[in-house]
Amino acid sequence: MKLRTKIGVVLFLVVLFSAKLMCERGTGLTQALKGPDLPIAQVGYRGESLKKLAFGFDHFLGSLLWVHLLQEASPTRLKSDSVSWEFAEVDTITTLDPNFDVAYHFGSLTVSFFRRDKLGGKLLLEKWVKQRPTLWRAHHMLGMHYFLELNDYKNAAPHVIRASQLPGAPAFITSLGIGLLSQSGAHLSALQSATELFEAAQDPEAKHRLAFRIRGLRWHLQKQALNDAIQSYRKTKGQLPDSLEAVQSFIKPSTDRNLSSLNQKEHRSEDLKNLMAENFFFRLKKDRSSVESTQPDLEKAFENMGVHVQKEIQK
Repeated sequence: MKLRTKIGVVLFLVVLFSAKLMCERGTGLTQALKGPDLPIAQVGYRGESLKKLAFGFDHFLGSLLWVHLLQEASPTRLKSDSVSWEFAEVDTITTLDPNFDVAYHFGSLTVSFFRRDKLGGKLLLEKWVKQRPTLWRAHHMLGMHYFLELNDYKNAAPHVIRASQLPGAPAFITSLGIGLLSQSGAHLSALQSATELFEAAQDPEAKHRLAFRIRGLRWHLQKQALNDAIQSYRKTKGQLPDSLEAVQSFIKPSTDRNLSSLNQKEHRSEDLKNLMAENFFFRLKKDRSSVESTQPDLEKAFENMGVHVQKEIQK
């Protein structure tokens, strides 16, 4: 019994020392990984090289790098023809731990939104789909990245449709189907991603940018719902409406349901609840065929944004 106890103590000390060594090694590696943005050709070997040096601590190092990324990620725009160091780090994390779904999800959003690294975001999502081909969220995010960030409708459609057919896909995805690639579907999907990222963001500048984006996307959705209702009224009545009150009953129920599904999620921060509760005001244009904002300056800012990431940070 005494011999077993001694062996157990020795093994415990060995494991403890190994963990300490790996922690020190990992801390050094995180600092080495952070640095200037890189040419794409210099990224791939990092994850594979680190995996060979992990000595079985793959998940531990992946988690360590993930914490480092959350603390050090920059909200500044990518300035050169390269990929961001954040992409290189998430690529390394997902090589060490290929099933780290959160890293793919929020890592791709961080890379593509904060750094405007569209190539890096695409590569991470393609890697996720390859690793998890039956996960609806992976296909959905890749499809919407193609659609929103790369303006690539041809490659977007198959992934969005595939996402709607996979187990666990929410009604938000299934009900839209191919229609998700319409303008309203694009805004709704972008709004869903923006709210998730808003809750995770810590940097004040990032929060500010995301808040503006959420407001702009909701403004577009409300405006489009009214314009669609005007066209439905015209088709039914054979004439244009005299007031916005006349078209309220023609607003599509699916629009209300989809917006409600985003508004009613639990555990929202108060800031996000206030953003999602904001209503914008419109009036009929003189020709009565569409609406315009009652606040021209706001309309100008939001129209320039569209469904894509705005080019300039709004102060």
